[in-house]
Amino acid sequence: MHEKKSFSTRVDEFLGGKGFYIVLFLCIAVIGVSAWLLLFSRFSPLAPDDEGDYVNTMSGTVTPQTSQTPEDPGPADTDPGSEHIPPEDGLTPAPNEPKKDAGALTVQDPPGKADVTPEQEEPDKSDGDEPAPGAAMSPGDLTFVWPVSGEVTAEYSPRDLIYNRTMGDWRTHDGIDIAARKGTKVLSCANGTVVRVYTDDLYGTTVVIDHGAGVVSTCSNLAGEPTVKEGDAVTMSSVIGSVGSTALGETNEAPHLHFSMTVNGETADPTQYLPRR
Repeated sequence: MHEKKSFSTRVDEFLGGKGFYIVLFLCIAVIGVSAWLLLFSRFSPLAPDDEGDYVNTMSGTVTPQTSQTPEDPGPADTDPGSEHIPPEDGLTPAPNEPKKDAGALTVQDPPGKADVTPEQEEPDKSDGDEPAPGAAMSPGDLTFVWPVSGEVTAEYSPRDLIYNRTMGDWRTHDGIDIAARKGTKVLSCANGTVVRVYTDDLYGTTVVIDHGAGVVSTCSNLAGEPTVKEGDAVTMSSVIGSVGSTALGETNEAPHLHFSMTVNGETADPTQYLPRR
């Protein structure tokens, strides 16, 4: 009758025989398959499952599917380098709305009002005979008449000396002497305003008239009291007095009117402005 062997005894006999090589082969096979699976899972493709997620076919790892939406490039006129900053009030400004500074006020022109350029200004409608209103006048714009009709007995001589029979010396002459009888009416040579009436030490009773444009006329050696006073407006050819003999510096001369003019404060030759005769 055979003796019954224990489990440990049978294991020792199996490992001591061909069983050792069988166990060794199985271990090597398991290690090889494990290494192959581990290496292949790193490069295995991902396949979507029924729910849309990607599953590693070798390792069973699930990768959620994410939607890929192209980024909004933004408005076409936005500077690529600028950073979009939302408004503080949370409102989105309307397209093409101009940027407003805080506290700034915008003033709009009244409807229908157009900008006026120099080219659109109305041309000067004044004729060539009269200066435009407000334009500066020149002596050439004035018209003159002779204060009395007579011969010029003493010329205008601001530099060359002429002999004065009354004073008995040689001196300059700031005007002209126009021969005229005593009592002859003396006329204003142009429109103007009487600015002074006085008695000169050498030239006697004198009337000064401002004609504008820098022109001032002076009539001296008048008789008695003139017919005008300071502040009176006179017109061309209006009577301002009469010829007399009040000029103490020319008492030895024939009766005459001493007439002089200044232009812009400088003495001038009256014959250059009075009409030719």
